[in-house]
Amino acid sequence: MKSIRHAVAVALGTTAIAVAPAALGQSAEEDRVEQIRVTGSYVKGSETSEANPVSIFDASEIKNLGAYDVSEIVSQISVSSGAENRPDTFTSFYSQGTSNVNLRGLGLSSTLVLINGKRQTISGAKAQDGSVFVDTGSIPAIALQQVDILKEGAAATYGSDAVAGVVNFMTRKSFDGIRVEGSWQTTTSDSQQDKNLSVLGGFDVGNSTHVVLAGTLLRRSNLNSRERPELVNRAISSLGSSFSIPEAVTVADGPYAGSYTAGENVAAPNCESFGGIILPQPNGSRCGYQYGLHYNVVNEEEREQFYVSVNSEFDNMDLTVTGMYTDYDVLDNYTVPSYPNLTFPTVSADHPDNPFGTDVVWLGRPYPFLDPSTTLPAPRENNTWRVEAALKGLTAGDLEWQTSIAYSGNDYKITQPDLSPSKLDLAVLGMGGESGDLLYNPFDPLDSDNLLVQEWAKTAFSSETSTSLLVWDGVISGDLMEMGAGTASFAVGAQIRRETYEVDPDDISELHYDANGNPIANDFLFLGGVNVVDESRQAYAAFAEAEMPVAEGFDVNIAVRYEELDTASSFDPKLALRYKMTDEMIVRASVSTSFREPSLAQFYAQNVNTKGVQDFVLDTNGDFVRDENGQIIPRGGTLFIRETQNGSLDLKPEEATNYNLGVVWNGDSLQTRLDYWRVDYKDVITIEDANGKLLADPDGSDIIRLDPNDPTSELAGLYTNYFNAETIDASGIDFEASYEWDLAGGSLELSTNIAHILKYEIPLNGVNTDVAGLFNHNNFARSMPETKGNVSLQWQNDRHSIYARVNYVSSYTNTRVVPESTGLTNKIDSFMPVDVQYRYNMELGDDLAEITVGFINLFDEEPPALYDAANFSYDPKHHDPRGRLFYIRGAYTF
Repeated sequence: MKSIRHAVAVALGTTAIAVAPAALGQSAEEDRVEQIRVTGSYVKGSETSEANPVSIFDASEIKNLGAYDVSEIVSQISVSSGAENRPDTFTSFYSQGTSNVNLRGLGLSSTLVLINGKRQTISGAKAQDGSVFVDTGSIPAIALQQVDILKEGAAATYGSDAVAGVVNFMTRKSFDGIRVEGSWQTTTSDSQQDKNLSVLGGFDVGNSTHVVLAGTLLRRSNLNSRERPELVNRAISSLGSSFSIPEAVTVADGPYAGSYTAGENVAAPNCESFGGIILPQPNGSRCGYQYGLHYNVVNEEEREQFYVSVNSEFDNMDLTVTGMYTDYDVLDNYTVPSYPNLTFPTVSADHPDNPFGTDVVWLGRPYPFLDPSTTLPAPRENNTWRVEAALKGLTAGDLEWQTSIAYSGNDYKITQPDLSPSKLDLAVLGMGGESGDLLYNPFDPLDSDNLLVQEWAKTAFSSETSTSLLVWDGVISGDLMEMGAGTASFAVGAQIRRETYEVDPDDISELHYDANGNPIANDFLFLGGVNVVDESRQAYAAFAEAEMPVAEGFDVNIAVRYEELDTASSFDPKLALRYKMTDEMIVRASVSTSFREPSLAQFYAQNVNTKGVQDFVLDTNGDFVRDENGQIIPRGGTLFIRETQNGSLDLKPEEATNYNLGVVWNGDSLQTRLDYWRVDYKDVITIEDANGKLLADPDGSDIIRLDPNDPTSELAGLYTNYFNAETIDASGIDFEASYEWDLAGGSLELSTNIAHILKYEIPLNGVNTDVAGLFNHNNFARSMPETKGNVSLQWQNDRHSIYARVNYVSSYTNTRVVPESTGLTNKIDSFMPVDVQYRYNMELGDDLAEITVGFINLFDEEPPALYDAANFSYDPKHHDPRGRLFYIRGAYTF
């Protein structure tokens, strides 16, 4: 408590200092010189900003990308690996309609996202692995001035979450006139389209106030997987319409006529007639279901975004107020008409349609049809808002002060249709429907009464997650003292923040618990539930930074930060060095510590979802059965089972030590940056991997089978828990370069940006293993190509601009065992799409018009095919599945 009181005292003291000049009525307008504060330092005009590895997407580069959506911008960040900017509609259950950044592949939660240097609330959405993140798609692209990417740990400057680095979205504070932009983009091989209309306006109010307003409307049509079946051709479930026979039986006649052994899997005899597919099993066969054809590759979406900035200058201070709001709806997130019945019910021998004369286990779904008209929508509603007020000025002693308060929030609502197993159980007994006399016939999915049962048994999972973040900052900076080589500068400040996290499911979606605290299955065939969460926490921080020119051309920057959290505290220093060897060449180095506090979701949230896992054949002792080559024998294909993800109050903060060594060359025409980075990351928070957990202990206490006493029985579910993993030892090289030629009537610029991961070691089964260049389906690391980058060439003059860009993602290795029947190898090929753009500017009196046409993925390169069990057949974390895109954009400024 003493440290908390100390942090509060520092914060209040900083506020008093910041407000004092206004109270004294001092005017410093004539002496005020605006200097750029680079992301990574609070020292005004910091020379050692060049010691920070910062990449910048400015307004011109954003134009060159053809980006009207922030997700299109952040997807081009080379040092971001494993982000979800095009989340597929199947595995991204909790995060559709969002985007994020994953610097260095160190995790979505390990990149700090700022807006104008201030924190933003996390989204209510979560990634499949439970990661929380700031939804970068909520930031209106029309309002962006530039994006700064700080590619190293920055906890000493910004605090928790800045382990991998910082992405700072800088919005417009000034604009004169009105600019109207419209764009139309379409895939060339089918009809998926994006239509976008944006308006940006700026005007003065009196002599001291400037207002900027912006708004964007986006309308996106869907791309259904039936138009691209090659992208989902392995999204097949073994649970279509089948039965497990517990004892040997013989059926004399009818569709199921034949003799069956104990434990045999029996497929519905009319499997192909309703779009099923026969899947061989170790004992018998099943009628599988091609569910991938029900999902979208791109969802239909609607987005409205609004932005306002008001900047006022007073005699002794500047006031800036900004606000933004995004309403983002996913409309036709199609899903299957019915899921498999994961309760695996037993159909009694006396069911009037049971041909086997004995109780059988039903391995199927109530409505296994592929008729597109039966596909059901599963909408998402995503609303984000932010308001910030910032004051800054100069004291009588020529110190700059600034203070700000920012409040942001998000509501993310999920609706997902399902069927009620309790109602279905009644229908199997002939007690279904409002009148209680409907009979469901699982032995013939084409039975007409089954449609009536399905309509009666309809239900839906529904839950809304809300987050908010309130942040106050105060900073004072200025000259510290004169040294032999120049003037030393400093910055000191404090921060207080409060965040909230609420999960509000409806009654049927809320998790309930038995006497032992174990979750009771919700009344869903396939989906699970979530617990109610209503939690908040506070953090208090004080920080200081000093920059000292210790010798001619040699500068040292030192920063320290202390944070007091609800569950822990952290002290993080940083040392950065800059040595200017020649007028062109600079050597830079830095070392720092960083940390990340567990999220409120990782502490408190519990949810049950479905996970595709590969089970294996076990003997009665719960040990793997192996073939003649000693390989464990898989049990059928990938099976989707219920995974219960448990938060933990025992989690500790993650900690990291970051190193960076770089060389910068700034010549007249050539600019280059070469950096070596390394992160020693420990106590990394992750969720146990379901596949890895099953492999490690297939009959463990957290593995649920239909018969708890029989390890040979069907897998029904498992528990996974958040925990502090051991370490990540990662390193790599970043390279940026540009060369510009002055030509008659214009200029030509060649640029490149490459990120290469040298090593990414994590503990696997007690052994440190380098997982760079692997798909990583069975550990907490995401798919990780070793190299990502781009090369671009631009020619431009006053009127014309021609831009071409080659993007590159290197090949990597699939960690799954790839069946020979797929025709694939374990190599996931490299991906190298080419983008081109032409832009023309014309003056119409005092107005300016601009026309842009371009292609994304000009040569229509397909995403590399991969075998990912029963998931989609491409990697959405690295590859764009849409193929060639054509766009045309027009803008008019007056």
